[in-house]
Amino acid sequence: MKVVVDTNIIFSALMRTNSKMGEIFFNQNRKVEFFAPELLKIEIDRYFVKLCNSSKLSPSQIQESRNRIFEQITFISEELIKSASWLQAIDLVLDIDEDDAPFVALTLELNAFLWTGDKKLIDGLASKNTFFAKSTAEIENLILPSL
Repeated sequence: MKVVVDTNIIFSALMRTNSKMGEIFFNQNRKVEFFAPELLKIEIDRYFVKLCNSSKLSPSQIQESRNRIFEQITFISEELIKSASWLQAIDLVLDIDEDDAPFVALTLELNAFLWTGDKKLIDGLASKNTFFAKSTAEIENLILPSL
């Protein structure tokens, strides 16, 4: 199973290192392949200080957790995503949040699920009869029973 990971999932996993998200990332015996656009790395680095302050973890602890999580993810350059996937993604998120377009485009490109904590995105896509965006609970139900 292929799963594209949204930035807010990584933020949450870094903020709460002993969360259900950590279990999903590290205890699924590679039955799931995690993907993300390269943009995710930039976004995490951009908010590194905020992560440290909000989590009460040291910069080295955040960096270590970041590295461990990133090892579980295959990062794909946005340039490798086909135009058709971009156009469809932009059309889908135009009235939801255009910043989600790289994640949706990669999800479409890979025919994957999108793991996100963004309820507005999940609901907005569902209102367009597009059901690939999943919450943590939904991803957990898809992944963990199959272990």
